[in-house]
Amino acid sequence: MNLHVARLAAALVMCAAMSWLIPDAYRRATNPERMWSSAFYSAVIDRFMIRTDTSSASEYSDEDGKTYTLRDFRLLLPFLYFADLEKQKQFPATVTGTPVTPEAARQAMQSLQLRPRDWNRDQPPLHVLLEASPTGASLGLPPDVFRLEADGITFIRCADGSVNAEKSANFRDAMNAAGVAWPLRGLGGNPTPLKPFDEGYLLVDGKGAVFQLTMVRGEPACRATGLAVEGRVRAVVVDEHPRKEFIGAIVTDAAVYLVMYGNTLTRLPLEGFDASGSLAQVRSDPLHRTVATADVRDRINLPTRYVAVTPAYAPVRRFNLGLPAPMRERLAFLQDMGSALSPFAVRQFAPEEGRILLRVEPAASLPIATLGCVAATLLLLAGRRWQRQRVHPVEMLVTLAFGLPGLVGVALFGPVGVTPPPSSPPGGRQPSCS
Repeated sequence: MNLHVARLAAALVMCAAMSWLIPDAYRRATNPERMWSSAFYSAVIDRFMIRTDTSSASEYSDEDGKTYTLRDFRLLLPFLYFADLEKQKQFPATVTGTPVTPEAARQAMQSLQLRPRDWNRDQPPLHVLLEASPTGASLGLPPDVFRLEADGITFIRCADGSVNAEKSANFRDAMNAAGVAWPLRGLGGNPTPLKPFDEGYLLVDGKGAVFQLTMVRGEPACRATGLAVEGRVRAVVVDEHPRKEFIGAIVTDAAVYLVMYGNTLTRLPLEGFDASGSLAQVRSDPLHRTVATADVRDRINLPTRYVAVTPAYAPVRRFNLGLPAPMRERLAFLQDMGSALSPFAVRQFAPEEGRILLRVEPAASLPIATLGCVAATLLLLAGRRWQRQRVHPVEMLVTLAFGLPGLVGVALFGPVGVTPPPSSPPGGRQPSCS
């Protein structure tokens, strides 16, 4: 039996496509109702409050499992629901003995989110540096962008793509005078004019020293902060806010640092943070800050870790918020059963990646995946026997390796084995029976 190469190639392409389609269709068909849970620290009772939302309802509870009405939930989180409580004239005059007002809650509200998909991708080569001291009341976009070089930055005019050599030299000289060691490990800014003021860019130089670069009336201003970070820099973020507590954040492989306005560096108390797949969040209110981290690669088994801290970022209370045990068990069971359909799955998206990718992931349960491959091979043998066709060894190998996707491929484009016609005797005469 000869091998039909074209049919085999088509079958393998179909196997690859089915290795994406079948697991994805199974996941969509068996996914439970979407659920979102978040925890918020309540200084009123020194507990974390939990809000759980589904497409049909919302539930309110605390970390001990006690349930609340929406009204009571709001009263225990006055800084989160300050607008509702102010309208209903229920905003408290004091919280834990500290006088507070709705306006103070409004001004203190700041949220900074750091997601791995923002740095687990190729970064754009061009950056925008705004004028920090504009002549008008609002910030505006500049006529040029800059590109990071090995020994400086180069400004490029947007109108015609030409290099602004004079401006580039001025900024390079200012950065060298401030003590910047090239090449940079990382830089980041917030290049949008829709903000109250501009803090320019934070830079981490080749020695780990932190600098701040701004443009004031068209001239460079590079300031050495006297701070330094160790390790590989994954991301640098600037987040201007009227409360002016921190300029931004620096993310390394295993830590997140806030660059404070007082020229200090504060490491967030994030347990288990891994920049390859962990997100980080900082929320503020007049009395406390809440920092959180979660590994987005496994939201089923790993919890979101919350830490309530003082304004000096000293931990006050910790809480881990995970999926309920029955839901985890159900999702794990569905994942194991899905292993019978395919021994692996082709993924195009991952929550920790910021781009389309091609990733092959193994099945959740290898024994169940093996049984599925054997069952698919037996179905192939039964089908070929019913069709009175021989099974080529390559067909069995493909089905045994791919499972149901392999069976679909060889069933649609097989058989891949072709029996050659009988050869004619010498002289081209067919034998005859006398």
